[in-house]
Amino acid sequence: MILECQKVQKEFLQGQNKIEVLKGVNLCVDQGETVAILGVSGSGKSTLLSILSGIESPDRGSILFSDADITNYSQEQLTKIRSTSIGVIFQQFHLIEHLNALENVMLSLEILGDKNALERAKSLLTKVGLEGRFNHFPSQLSGGERQRVAIARAIAINPKLLLADEPSGSLDEETGQKVMDLLFDLVETEKMALILVTHEKKLASRCQRTLHLESGILHSEK
Repeated sequence: MILECQKVQKEFLQGQNKIEVLKGVNLCVDQGETVAILGVSGSGKSTLLSILSGIESPDRGSILFSDADITNYSQEQLTKIRSTSIGVIFQQFHLIEHLNALENVMLSLEILGDKNALERAKSLLTKVGLEGRFNHFPSQLSGGERQRVAIARAIAINPKLLLADEPSGSLDEETGQKVMDLLFDLVETEKMALILVTHEKKLASRCQRTLHLESGILHSEK
């Protein structure tokens, strides 16, 4: 088991109203397993992914990662886990604009003191088909190319778990298909677990298991 969350709840205040986004989410993911989470817009998919990555904290419930209870970890402890064991791919890429493609991928490796950061980054960018774009800045890349850089950056640390939030959502259909083909190939090659948040049933069907987030609770595929 790489990840387990039990009875995870999350609420937000909207004016004077309390909005229950997650009402008791239970989820178990095995090492190397691919899991899709389907849900309509506003169902709480991105909130759940933020909690699983440690970016946000649950109001109640517990989260175990690699058999360690990380529910009450400090932000420093959670940042360390993300920097070594959890890769995150966002829909909007979140690349650093003043760094070129190579530097964006190298950054997390350099922070970890990896002496092979340059070669690892070059190898990954080549794997995602960007061997001719090492020195290009995000503003000089297409949407598909930026997402490829983001994927290379996310797997650079060779994470145990990869979290992907609508990774093809801002791409056209053809580019999105190519990017997702690449992502699934890399997940299989690198033997990492994947949690994919999406609203596309066809894309979700590529995962080994599909769950639905409805009314703040995860349900197995119907």
